[in-house]
Amino acid sequence: MDENKVSYEIFIKMLEELNKFIVNQYDAQYILEVRAIGGFSMIIHKRLGDIEGPRDMSRDIDSLTEDYPEEIISAIKSIGEKYGANDEDGWLNNHWNRTKNYNEEFAYFVKWKKLEEASFSNINLFYADLESLFMFKIRAMDDRIALAKLEPRQQDVLDVVSILRAFGIKDFDSIDNETIKNTIPYFPAAVNYLIDNGIFIGTKIVAPNGEVHREDNEYAKRIAQKIQEYIKLQNE
Repeated sequence: MDENKVSYEIFIKMLEELNKFIVNQYDAQYILEVRAIGGFSMIIHKRLGDIEGPRDMSRDIDSLTEDYPEEIISAIKSIGEKYGANDEDGWLNNHWNRTKNYNEEFAYFVKWKKLEEASFSNINLFYADLESLFMFKIRAMDDRIALAKLEPRQQDVLDVVSILRAFGIKDFDSIDNETIKNTIPYFPAAVNYLIDNGIFIGTKIVAPNGEVHREDNEYAKRIAQKIQEYIKLQNE
């Protein structure tokens, strides 16, 4: 297990402490807004039964919001140190908004839901719906492949697979690429990667007998093994 990842329960405890800080530091009318777009949103969807699979921890809460006040950033750091949440950008951050301009790009067609099971007097906590998360995950993959010339993160690929399965697409050999392209903005590098590695249409990554295809692609092989474990877990 990644020692830098923390559970949903710990995130809620840290948000509770941050809420106390805000109440003590600011006027009662000050409300901090959190709009979660990454792993934390995936955890929420898992808890609500929207997706299945082993998605119970995350490094941080990626928030698609503008910069927080310096006092808030400092409090986030202190609270993270207390709970061992040591992500370099902070356990609550807007890294993707600052570095990728996601807010400007996606603001008009992201759908947000308010988290009802955990409420705070001075924090409004929203999370992206599955269609929006799929869009973010595909975009993150596209950035890694097309811009950084790197393999996409395994977790992003596995999250894409989880969301596809939630959409009712469970056969990796019969996914209609056109359906996906018509649902979200088209990020060709990411889509082509998924096709080339058998996660969209084309050669299967994992055959029914468990055989792993594309032995020459070590990254695809690792993804295939993860997917096989994931399918096995769901069938238990």
